Amino acid sequence: MQSSHAFTPEFPGQREDEEVVLVLFKHWYMVVTPMVKAIGIILLSFAIPIWLHFANFIFSYGVTTSIYYLWMVFWIGYMVYHYINWYRDRFILTTQRLINVDQRGMVNRRVAEVELDKIQNITHVIAGVFPTVLNFGTVIVQSAGANDLNLEQVANPALLQEDITRLVKEATAEKPVTATELIEFIKDHRI
Repeated sequence: MQSSHAFTPEFPGQREDEEVVLVLFKHWYMVVTPMVKAIGIILLSFAIPIWLHFANFIFSYGVTTSIYYLWMVFWIGYMVYHYINWYRDRFILTTQRLINVDQRGMVNRRVAEVELDKIQNITHVIAGVFPTVLNFGTVIVQSAGANDLNLEQVANPALLQEDITRLVKEATAEKPVTATELIEFIKDHRI
């Protein structure tokens, strides 16, 4: 029995008999890269006017001050945008299916899913220096009659591939029929 204060992940559209096994975000590198870029530009935007001695010019006129502040707001907005995109982009692995929630911009979202018993092949790809060093890549899930489901920029793609493979085997394993179930089946299907 679970304790009443234990966290159980849930999501909209979750089936009653479905349990969440894993919720994954894209690798942290995917959010840190735009953050470092924006922070670097913001710091340079402070340092260059001071270093070149034209900070007084920027703050002496209303127009230049407004442009300067708009520049800063743009880069802060850039960071917020990338963080929200990273945070809302996730992969959900349940006991019945694999769901890819692909956040595209602030208000567009694409959700794709594949039933575990429909999965035919799972591969992973790690390409590039940073992905190899930081161990992140893409897991490609191929299913019967549907498009591939690409889980891009996930941490430990080999481990994720193993987890999905294990769950697929469990979902497709034939469970033995008990004697009681067999008797009930025969009773229900008498001619």
